Order: sequence, then structure tokens, then C-alpha cells
Amino acid sequence: MTPGADKIQFSRQIWQAASEHAHQSLTRIEFYPEQSRVENLRCVHLQVESDCLFGKQLWCFEAIGIDPAGRRHILYGVMEFSIQFGLLEASQTPMFEDSSHREKFLNNEMKPMSKLVYQYPSTRIWIFVAWCSIAVLSVIWITTWVNSYK
Repeated sequence: MTPGADKIQFSRQIWQAASEHAHQSLTRIEFYPEQSRVENLRCVHLQVESDCLFGKQLWCFEAIGIDPAGRRHILYGVMEFSIQFGLLEASQTPMFEDSSHREKFLNNEMKPMSKLVYQYPSTRIWIFVAWCSIAVLSVIWITTWVNSYK
């Protein structure tokens, strides 16, 4: 859990929206909504919206889902909400059958981007190749143009 997520008090509407979205995610993967239930809903990551960046909330929950065959499944879910102009919008809700898979997903989602795209070596190589090809094509075009006026 990130430090900012455990100190904030969410409004009743946010809790209700998160709870409803978690319950709807069970019906999307074909569990009976009447017999399934969501437990231990909590916000684990909060990135506040700023002038330059949208905000982000990650919520975790555990769920007990009953499938059409009547089997009971314990699921571990993560809900990602994007905060855009003060409004909460659901982005994705992956469900896992193992808590370690959810932890790996959370680690990938919460770690900051280490590099910008243009800082990767492969991107630098492609940029160099593009500039070299532009230079070669320019030289060919200029020599053709000069030779056509002789």
C-alpha cells in the first residue's frame, strides 16, 4: 500500500462506486451475482491528479464467485480507476486465481516509469538509421538535381 492511499478518507459515493464495479466484474466473467460476494475492498495506491497528469487509484479486493456449475472460486481482483478532471473512470479490472499473480501485477502498475521511450538503446539506433537514410536520400536527390542542369 502506498503512503498516500491509507490516510485519505473516501466519500461514500466513491466506496459505493468501487464496490459496485467490483461486483460487476464478477458478472462479466460469468459468476452468479446473487451468490457471489466481494470482500476486503481497499485502496492500495493513490496518485493525485495534477495539472499535467491524470490521477490514478488502484483498489484490491478478494471475491468468492460461484460459477454456473456451482463450484466456488476464490478470486483476487485489482481495479484501476483513472481520475480525469475530478471524475473517476474505471480503466481495467483484472482478476487472478492466485494472490501472487495479483502482487506481480500491482508491482508492475505501481513502479514509476524508469526511462522515457527515446532513452532506450533500440530507439536511439532507429533514430540514427532514420537520420542516415534521410542524409543519403538527400545527397542522391541533390546530385540528381545538379546533374540534370548540366
